[in-house]
Amino acid sequence: MNDFWKLALIFLAIVFAIRKKVFVGYTLFGAGLALAILYLLPVGDVLETYKDALFSERFLSLYGIIILITFLGRLLKEIGYMDRLVDASRRLIGGARTAAAVLPALVGLMPMPGGALLSAPLVAEVLPKGKYSPEFLTTVNYWSRHVVEFFWPVYPGLIMTAAITSLSVGKVSLLQIPLTLIMIPIGIFFFIRKIKEKGDGRGLILLPGIKILSAVWPIILAIAISVIFSIKLLWAVLISLGILLVLERPSFRKLMPVAREAFSPRLFTLVFGIIAFQQMLEVTGAISSIPRLTTEYGFPPAIIIFALTFTVGLLTGMVNAFVGLSYPLLAGYLYKPDINMGNIFLSFLSGYMGMILSPTHFCLVLTNEYFRSNLGKIYKMLFIPLSILFLAGLVLYFTGYPWNLF
Repeated sequence: MNDFWKLALIFLAIVFAIRKKVFVGYTLFGAGLALAILYLLPVGDVLETYKDALFSERFLSLYGIIILITFLGRLLKEIGYMDRLVDASRRLIGGARTAAAVLPALVGLMPMPGGALLSAPLVAEVLPKGKYSPEFLTTVNYWSRHVVEFFWPVYPGLIMTAAITSLSVGKVSLLQIPLTLIMIPIGIFFFIRKIKEKGDGRGLILLPGIKILSAVWPIILAIAISVIFSIKLLWAVLISLGILLVLERPSFRKLMPVAREAFSPRLFTLVFGIIAFQQMLEVTGAISSIPRLTTEYGFPPAIIIFALTFTVGLLTGMVNAFVGLSYPLLAGYLYKPDINMGNIFLSFLSGYMGMILSPTHFCLVLTNEYFRSNLGKIYKMLFIPLSILFLAGLVLYFTGYPWNLF
């Protein structure tokens, strides 16, 4: 069995498990084991891979930040900050509709793995309990969280694109900003307009805006500390959380349910399952076989660009992965001997489509876990909006974008 069929079999198994509502943590852990079996990896190497994954800085840092984010979000609810947020959002122009769109986007200004988990409690609070399905809440949060990722210059994907192609970060940002401008109205049409709570608008923006800040200041503070002092978000959230605990002094009774949620075995299994699967892709060499599979059949450049970046994005769920792995292998199409801005645009769009649909993407699986939604239904809700976004990007590409603007 060649690499193509091995990867296809693994992907189909993941899709089948999702349709059967198998917990994503178990699904991806099992997919990693299946990869090891298909690639005849010795048992000792499998155990060593899992050991390396468990004690890797990547896993420990990621799991640590997710624990802290979960703890912070639940604590804000326990001490009444979320009630303050709900009250303030009702007074905005557009009310909860505006808040549900804007709050995740604001959190999205800070690049971090699983960042949608930070905004999920905010969306959960501003929208009425029981009125909207868990799947709807997940898609609203997930979509709004990612609208800035195409152009916001602090995202590692843009920085890495600039470094590999020798473009400035500013040019990469300007090149890809039309995709954000397309994504916003698509999200409004398919998701935000379905939110009925429009608020009374009495406070316009200033007064409710101040109240919203007073409810989410620990989140804003964590982001500010990380950006200003250039420290990892893990430590920034820990500092912000420590300040919150000192100021509010919550009782032990309030802290107990917060700790139980943050340190749940299910959350540990979810994070480890994703990391272990990604590690197994690297150890078996499955991920490095994708470029050869996409180029050896002599397809047109656009097909090769799409197939390579989309597949890597889909399997890894990471922008850094599809940029870092795919772009150097696509050098002849992207930046050697000359810069091809249109192909760079298509590469990022295609990789983004794979990443946003990936069952290994932390924002998707963590938000899905938070709302206890059905991942299969999430994909159905995302399919048409994402298809429109992709088709709009293709229209730009095939009409010659960026039309010699750079």
